[in-house]
Amino acid sequence: MTTEKIIQMAFELGNAISQSEEIESLQTMQIKLSEDPEATSLINYYQEARTQIEHKAQEGLQIMPEEEKKLESLQEQLNNNQTVKELIEVQERFNNLMQSVYFALNQAISGESCSSDCSSCGGSCAM
Repeated sequence: MTTEKIIQMAFELGNAISQSEEIESLQTMQIKLSEDPEATSLINYYQEARTQIEHKAQEGLQIMPEEEKKLESLQEQLNNNQTVKELIEVQERFNNLMQSVYFALNQAISGESCSSDCSSCGGSCAM
């Protein structure tokens, strides 16, 4: 098979993924998140606090208990925010789809086949 044909098939796979329920749900949630200032602020504050702690750890500086408590508090607020919960669920479904695709590609490349019940990749192939 030619490189050109393989690239063409990859584009076809990408187009199929772009039309999946998982990507549509993810795009819908991204819009919902952009319309929820509380959830957006929580995510931004959490990311900023986490980045600060990571930088301190990389530089060998001591992380103060107040900083850890602040991060834990922000994490708890994120976990209690309905929009963020929905986003995480949708993101996990999309990630599972992509992991299944990568798994199937690796199986095909290595010449192995999926197990008969497809529990290893989450698909319903006939391989």
